Amino acid sequence: MNVVCVLRTTPALEEAIRAVDPRVVLTAAPRLDTVAAALPEAEVYFGWELPADRLAQAPHLRWVHCAGAGVDRLPLAELAARGVTVTNSRGTHVTLLAEYALGAMLMFARHLHVAHRQQILHRTWHRPPALGGQLAGRTVAILGLGAIGADVARRCAQFGMRVIGLKREPGAVPHVERVYGPEALEACLREADYVVVTLPLTPQTRRMIGAAQLAVMKPHAVLVNLGRGEVVDEAALTEALATGRLRGAALDVFEQEPLPSESPLWALENVLITPHTAGSAPYYADLAVPLFCENLGRYLRGEPLRNVVDPARGY
Repeated sequence: MNVVCVLRTTPALEEAIRAVDPRVVLTAAPRLDTVAAALPEAEVYFGWELPADRLAQAPHLRWVHCAGAGVDRLPLAELAARGVTVTNSRGTHVTLLAEYALGAMLMFARHLHVAHRQQILHRTWHRPPALGGQLAGRTVAILGLGAIGADVARRCAQFGMRVIGLKREPGAVPHVERVYGPEALEACLREADYVVVTLPLTPQTRRMIGAAQLAVMKPHAVLVNLGRGEVVDEAALTEALATGRLRGAALDVFEQEPLPSESPLWALENVLITPHTAGSAPYYADLAVPLFCENLGRYLRGEPLRNVVDPARGY
C-alpha cells in the first residue's frame, strides 16, 4: 500500500510509519513537488494541502490525512465526490495554540508591547499609568469551542477570567459560563474584554466578524485570531484598530498569506503580527505522526478512523 507523506519528518518518524504494517510503502519529503511522481500509485496522502490539480494525478487515492486541524486548503468537494475519506490532526497542537492565546492576552493586559517598544526604540525609563493590568476578572469570549477553544477556556479560567463562548451547537463546555449559538454572536462580543477566534474557515464562518460585529465590541477589547484570517473582515479590522475603535489585536492568520508588505497592519503599534506560527514548533511532526500512525493502523484493519472530517461542514 503506497503512502505519500508531505511533512518535514525525521528518519525515525518515517520508520515509525513504515513499522505500522509491512505492506506500507512510504514516499516522504517536505514538499509536494518532490513526491509528485508517487501520486499516481498513492492510496494514502498525509500533508498540509492537496491542490485539485495534484488530486487529479492520484486516481487510487482513498484517504487523506491533513497534518493540521484546518482543512480549507484541501479540495473537499472533489474528495467527497470521489469517496475519499478525509481526517485531520485535531488535538495535536492544542497546547501550542492555547499558550499563544494566553501569551497574546498577557502581552496586552500587561502592556508588554508598549514596554518593549519603549526599550528598543527609545531606551527610556518611563512608567506611565497604562503599563499595568491583569487578566483576572476580565471576560474572554472564545469563538469556536472545539478542542483548541476548550483548552483556551480551561487556561483562562485558571487565570481567574470569566469565560463565555460561541459554538455551532450550543451545549455545556467545562469552564465556560455561557455558550452562545452563532445567531447570538453580537451579544457574545458585547460582553468581552478579549475575543479569541479559533473557528475553522467554512462558508458559514467566512467574514463572520465584519464592521457591524467589530462595532459592538468594547473600545478596550482585544481580538486574538489564531483560526483563519478570512473569518475576520481584514479591512474593517484594520480601520477599527487604526482609529482606536479597538484597543488591539494579535493576529497569526490573514486573508492573504504571506501578509503583503504594503498592508497597513504592519505599521500599527497596537497589533501583534506572527506569520501563521501559533501552532508551530520544531517538533511538530513528533506531535502529528503518532496520530497518523494510529489511524494508518485503523485504516489497514478496516476500523473507524479518528478525526473524520465532514465535508459538508468543513471540519
